[in-house]
Amino acid sequence: MKRKVRLANLHVYQKVILIFILLIVPLLLINLRMNTTGASFIKKEYTNSINSNVKFYSRQLNDQIAFIRNLQLQFMNDSDLQKLSFIGKRLEGYEQFQLVNRVRERLLLIQNSSEFLVNSGVYVKSLEKTFSVRAGIKDLPNAEYEAIASYRESDQTQPFYSKGGRLYFIASSNNGRIVSYMEISKPKLEETLRRFVENYEDSGAALTNDDFTTTIAVKMDENIFNQIQQHIGSRGTLEDPIRTDTLRLGKHKYLITSSGIEMFGMTIFTYINQNEVLGPIRTFNFWYIILSTVSVGVLVVFSFSVNVMIHRPLKRLIQAFKILETDNLNISIRPQGDIEFGYLYRSFDRMVDKLRGSIQENYEQKIALQHSELKQLQSQINPHFLYNSFFNIYMISRSGDAENAATLAQRLGSYYQFITRSGSDEVTLEQEYRHAVDYCDIQGIRFSNRITIEAAKLPEMCKPLLVPRLLIQPVVENAFEHAFEDGMRRGNVSVTVEYEDDTLCISVEDDGDTLTDEALELLRERLADVSASEEKTGLFNVCRRIRLKFGQSSGIFVSRSALGGLKADLIIHFNEMGV
Repeated sequence: MKRKVRLANLHVYQKVILIFILLIVPLLLINLRMNTTGASFIKKEYTNSINSNVKFYSRQLNDQIAFIRNLQLQFMNDSDLQKLSFIGKRLEGYEQFQLVNRVRERLLLIQNSSEFLVNSGVYVKSLEKTFSVRAGIKDLPNAEYEAIASYRESDQTQPFYSKGGRLYFIASSNNGRIVSYMEISKPKLEETLRRFVENYEDSGAALTNDDFTTTIAVKMDENIFNQIQQHIGSRGTLEDPIRTDTLRLGKHKYLITSSGIEMFGMTIFTYINQNEVLGPIRTFNFWYIILSTVSVGVLVVFSFSVNVMIHRPLKRLIQAFKILETDNLNISIRPQGDIEFGYLYRSFDRMVDKLRGSIQENYEQKIALQHSELKQLQSQINPHFLYNSFFNIYMISRSGDAENAATLAQRLGSYYQFITRSGSDEVTLEQEYRHAVDYCDIQGIRFSNRITIEAAKLPEMCKPLLVPRLLIQPVVENAFEHAFEDGMRRGNVSVTVEYEDDTLCISVEDDGDTLTDEALELLRERLADVSASEEKTGLFNVCRRIRLKFGQSSGIFVSRSALGGLKADLIIHFNEMGV
């Protein structure tokens, strides 16, 4: 139920766009699924292809080495070689020469049987000689024997042996009396390794033993090789014939394959940059991005068209209603042409015209009422105030204080002249404030012995402002009448003026002690809804006339004064005048 309510609260424009998004998002998701599926398939196929390539060449290499190893082992059991080992030293002349030549011929035959061999040789202890295809028959000591001597001394179990950058297959029999050594071609091994990675630029291959002390590398980046060494070293020995791993190095991700060469007791490692391998996937990604961009563009164009054709006309109509709600009738939304919203626009304008006429009639009635209330306010002049003022003049004159008597007479004349003269209902704020100050001066002279009055100066910028007559003086009079109604206590009255951002605030405060919180709250409520109040005098009259002239945000607002009595703020927002 809550879901339906939330959808119902959306604007028509939002609903249309939401439905369009709900329609287009599944298409994008389907394309995304197709793209990821295709990428996974291509990645899998490339991985399988690389693994097959590594498996093929590593098997070829292993078969070649196995073939060489088998020939070597067969050679170790050759009858001529065994005869040389056991009785070669006792043979003399031609017979020994024949045996040696047959052994050398067998070595040459072994070497020619494989392109991976660059030299084949054998050490015969009984003769203290080495026979090889490349060096011939050499007495000890010689370079070839020195190359295999450390192997004999270390008693290694692994037939593959590296010395001085040269690679050997070594086999011995008869308690080391015969040692066969086959030198493997390092360039040929590098050529084989190059076949693993020749089709890729950012790639490399290496053939290495378990402890990485013997390594043959092609296009191998040292940093990547170190990472492979740490990565594989942490996993221990390989159990699978072909193993695939991934290695991230900076922004690049590498596909690493490893394959064991059983006859070598070594492992081939290859690495290929996945960004290079999975290049075709970028095409899928590119076209998916294009599709997504076009979809978003379609969504934007569709949203813009709906906004222009539906949302803006509706928004214009809604804004017109909102302006109308603020009592501003100076608005018209008549369309330029005959569009779908033309009927609504014309109907709205006819309604505004009728409403404007009705309000004009009502406004004229209120103006007449305002004139009536102003006249009523003028007629409410307290005769006792006039009598008391004359009596004060008489008493001051009797006391010989001619200056105060003259001042009081002058202020009293100015006061009654302002009240009784007929003419415009509006005066400048300077004149209205001067009238209120005259009243304060009169009261100050009359009650100089017990009431202190402080009236601030009116700011120059707001003096020319036009306001209805008799706005400020009734507020000041209210402070005197209600705060000091017992006529005995001393007191203070303060009048301050502030003007900022076309807003005028005149505050009248007193330190009377008769205002209760309940009375203050009641007065605040009545002023808030002054139109419903039947009282037409004092603060209510002023508040009603201000709001009629300047709007509902203006008026009289009351609160507890910092002096302890009542604080009445007369606030006028001139920027809202006529709204």
